Amino acid sequence: MDKSVLKGKLLDAVEARADDIIAVGQWIWRNPEVGFKEHKTAEYTSSIFKGLGLEVEEKIGLTGLQTVIKGRDDRPNIAVIGELDALTIPEHPDSDPVTGSVHSCGHNGQMANMIGVAMALVDSGIMEHLDGSVTCMAVPAEEPIDIEWRRELYSEGKLYFLGGKQEFIKDGYFQDVDISLANHMATNTDWKIAVRGGEGPQPGGVGFMGKMIRFKGAEAHSGAAPWNGVNALNAANIAMSAIDAQRDTFKDSDAVRVHYFITKGGDAVNIVPSEVRMEMMIRAASVDAIKDASMKVDRALKGGAMALGAEVEIDNIPGYLPSPKQGSDALWRNMRDNVAEIFDEENTLMGVVNPSPIRTPHGAVSDINDVASIMPKASFGVGGAIGVGHSRSYSIVDPYAAYVMPAKLYAGMVLDLLWDGAKLARQVIDEYEPEVQKSGYMDYWKDILES
Repeated sequence: MDKSVLKGKLLDAVEARADDIIAVGQWIWRNPEVGFKEHKTAEYTSSIFKGLGLEVEEKIGLTGLQTVIKGRDDRPNIAVIGELDALTIPEHPDSDPVTGSVHSCGHNGQMANMIGVAMALVDSGIMEHLDGSVTCMAVPAEEPIDIEWRRELYSEGKLYFLGGKQEFIKDGYFQDVDISLANHMATNTDWKIAVRGGEGPQPGGVGFMGKMIRFKGAEAHSGAAPWNGVNALNAANIAMSAIDAQRDTFKDSDAVRVHYFITKGGDAVNIVPSEVRMEMMIRAASVDAIKDASMKVDRALKGGAMALGAEVEIDNIPGYLPSPKQGSDALWRNMRDNVAEIFDEENTLMGVVNPSPIRTPHGAVSDINDVASIMPKASFGVGGAIGVGHSRSYSIVDPYAAYVMPAKLYAGMVLDLLWDGAKLARQVIDEYEPEVQKSGYMDYWKDILES
């Protein structure tokens, strides 16, 4: 069968499911759950896959799941990724009244896009013409929140990483995946699909590592005999001032951000604080910059403790890797060409590079960078939302743009990649040089944390 006819059939299958895809996005919006707690969303997604006659592997990384839609060959295998988790913003009018959770980052849209592709691939019967497989992944916990609770899961041996994609990598679920496709929603109604970046090196996004910090002093009566105590809060304050004094040493090009808050500042106002706890993130554009900032922060933390005669415990936590500076040009071109082929020009934004004149990375983090570090990955922007992301004002106002159009782009790319002996997919795979080998991923992170 002619390729253009097949692509038309596949895109028509997405369109025929438009109402169903929108319903998926809206159901997940109404049932938000934060990372590693997405039990209802996972069960709902699994039921849809099973309704399509697909086999489902569940409870990956606690709440994740996946299904493999096979073509004429097992490989190449293209992963289409949707993120299960929401945020905690109790002030949002649509937040869950009990948990305060809400999808103010648009991950419900990703889930609808990914499920929409699965529907279209099954409904159209197109896989019998394609030379490879498609794995639809529902991954938990992209948002690095609830860190203290997640460290408890780590202590119990249930998790190692903060992010769901990282858990998928650790447990081998990306071992048989060759290329990954993803997207992220933006608060924009001027366009509906955006292909950012271009060929060649790109500024990308930062990575991070986390720290859980505990200052230990000695309690005493705050009024009668404070000299008998060791004030852990004062030690923390000195440490924070020392961190602030280091900020001039961070290069602008490294996009370093060190931010933190105190989770425990003492027990009572009339007792010298004997224990202070802090939670911290160190973001930067390269692993070397993360290591450098971490060293300087640790020095400040230890100095604050030493100044007061306190002790400090520092628990380094794996965060997310910075995005690779070089993606797959062939994959980017295919994404661009599909956008031009499928959508009207007025609905798209093409080839936009980071708007900063010095091309610094943006400060947001995502574990999709870890995936991109081990294999070719394409990601595009999705419109249809307004307000401010991660805030009470965020809302989706164009469900078709948010939920259906990205599924069409995924579908077009999957067909192109796996058509005619999967020539394009094999070209992408052969040309790509991963920054981290899959087999060395765990050791790579351990080196970061121990340096």
